Amino acid sequence: MQYDLVLKNGILVTPSASFRGDLAISEGKIAALSQEPLKAETSIDLKGQIVLPGVVDLHVHFSEPGRDYWEGWANGSRAAAFGGVTTVVEMPLNAIPATTNVAALKQKVSLAEEKSLVDFALWGGFVDNNLSELESLAKEGIMGFKAFMVDTRDTSFQFVEEDLLFEGMKEIARLGQFLAVHAEDNAMVWEKTQQLQKAGRKDRKAWLEARQPEMELKAIQKALRLAKETKCPLHIVHLSIPEAIDAIQAARAEGVKVSFETCPHYLCLTDQDFIDIGPEAKCAPPLRDKLRQDMLWQRVLAAQFDCISSDHSPCTFEEKSCGEQDIWAAWGGITGIQTLLPVMFSEAVIKRNMPLQQLAYLLSERPAQIAKLWPRKGRIGVGADADLVIVDPAVDWQVHQTWLKSKHPHSPFVTWQLKGKISQVFTAGNLLIDRDELVMQRRGQWLKGES
Repeated sequence: MQYDLVLKNGILVTPSASFRGDLAISEGKIAALSQEPLKAETSIDLKGQIVLPGVVDLHVHFSEPGRDYWEGWANGSRAAAFGGVTTVVEMPLNAIPATTNVAALKQKVSLAEEKSLVDFALWGGFVDNNLSELESLAKEGIMGFKAFMVDTRDTSFQFVEEDLLFEGMKEIARLGQFLAVHAEDNAMVWEKTQQLQKAGRKDRKAWLEARQPEMELKAIQKALRLAKETKCPLHIVHLSIPEAIDAIQAARAEGVKVSFETCPHYLCLTDQDFIDIGPEAKCAPPLRDKLRQDMLWQRVLAAQFDCISSDHSPCTFEEKSCGEQDIWAAWGGITGIQTLLPVMFSEAVIKRNMPLQQLAYLLSERPAQIAKLWPRKGRIGVGADADLVIVDPAVDWQVHQTWLKSKHPHSPFVTWQLKGKISQVFTAGNLLIDRDELVMQRRGQWLKGES
């Protein structure tokens, strides 16, 4: 059989095995995998480089409409593509309007379809005044819902108190959907924050003291209890504390459907790094101590996590630098979509001997399953979209600011020395990125969810 393209002599990372062989592509899909040579009109010899499924980033903020001066779909999807992220699942905030009704959803879809280089799915927001909107959002094609359990003091996306959260979770379960939660206990966070601010504290350590591990744990325990009572499937975003995993595992044993993610910054940066780096590393929940970080790694390597996402949450340089003298003033978010795969490949595979299949599971396979995009996305297998990332494991390199494609190219990972570099990225069987050059323009497709 003649194929459109064959990638030859690569290490193919499939869900069931990793082996050296050829991968054939036809009409944008993976058509064949073989340890024997395959023929095509065009072939590329990978010379033993690693072939991973395109990354599915379950947690990104592109902030458009309304805050495209922070990032926007054009810049955000470009950064995704250069980082090997071929599918993004974009959050309902920090756009203005937030994606909390159908009109706002349609506005976002229109912009994304026009500007995005990569395929995308969309979260819908559950806030304090849109309970009646959830059904229409589900029918219109959102992938899942997102709510905050802590007040961000952002009037465009209000947090949800416990009583309303209970009602919303009942409705979301009825709709056959699931809910992602940002889990920090609101009362504890704001009591401590106000105490510190009244004392005149503006230092970096104050941010860590205001959002302590027990505040995250208490909120996760509450979310798990509500999930059990409402039978609402739950996803816990950016988990930063290992002790919460025991609570999750106990809930699963009681029949609660719950998945959870962590992020590279929790695995690779500590609270002391935050003290040293400053606002660039400010996020919520904040970075944790070295002992907790080591324990997170143990849990990750023991295959206890569902996925690793970027929580890409960019802003301007000024909105970070304003926190140098007053940490409360800085935007709390990490610019991380482009470094997600490179950092995890270097830190997990090279430094800690994580199997390639486990990396593919955490970054591609499991996020695609959670987003209900499997088996089309997130795997190397016949019939899947030919979204592929080629990694040369032998290359040592440094993350330079000039490599970053976000609108405001700053990141706590700038200057990091990594091993293993992306050499090519394919989307729907077409070469998109070739050795740090964009070689094709395309429009990403909306991966519409089913109600």
